[in-house]
Amino acid sequence: MKKFTLLIILAISITSCDAPRDRRTAYTSRTGSTYSPSYNSTGSSNTGSSTDDTTDSTTDREDTTTDTAIPDEIKHCSWSTDGSTNFAESNSHLGQYTICQSTNKQDVWIQVKTPITDAQVCMIPTHNSGSSSVYVGEPRCLMISESKKIYKVTLYANRSGYQNFSISGVMVMKDKSFFYPAPFYQYVLSPDAYIYCSQFLDRYKDASYCNAFKQVGQYVYKQF
Repeated sequence: MKKFTLLIILAISITSCDAPRDRRTAYTSRTGSTYSPSYNSTGSSNTGSSTDDTTDSTTDREDTTTDTAIPDEIKHCSWSTDGSTNFAESNSHLGQYTICQSTNKQDVWIQVKTPITDAQVCMIPTHNSGSSSVYVGEPRCLMISESKKIYKVTLYANRSGYQNFSISGVMVMKDKSFFYPAPFYQYVLSPDAYIYCSQFLDRYKDASYCNAFKQVGQYVYKQF
């Protein structure tokens, strides 16, 4: 009962500061896009498409373009042209994937081999200093439904007090509930669990919530 009361107090203190109060509003506030390359037998680009997802927009709309090459801003990363091979990394949470920061430092692009149909995927921008990191902006979420598409998410350093921090990493996770052990002792949506742990660590120098978050392991951390 004591632990549960502590969690309630923590949740109230977080929502009273800078954590999003309305997940749907916070996660669907601006416009994101996707790029879908199609290749011929020689490996050159034939066609592509761009899609605006509900991740960053309050309305659903879809734009399609053709004869589009992989943007220059992400050519420094490894992308799969067939949706099956050449992914950069692998993790039990997302499977095989590539996560890449654009040369403009604000956009992060993601491609996964196995489409994720049970939840949105959320990205939370972070700033790294040595072995430590801190989140600097709100979660941005999208559906990843096709393995050949490269999805773009624009991140913002808009957390109160952290607007001048650069984005040098990203925490990526499904917007899905998992059971987190002590001191959570309950099911929590992963993005919320990460924000809770970060806030608690910031304010009280207590890493127990972050340790529980890491123990469950339902996330991917990418440092650029």
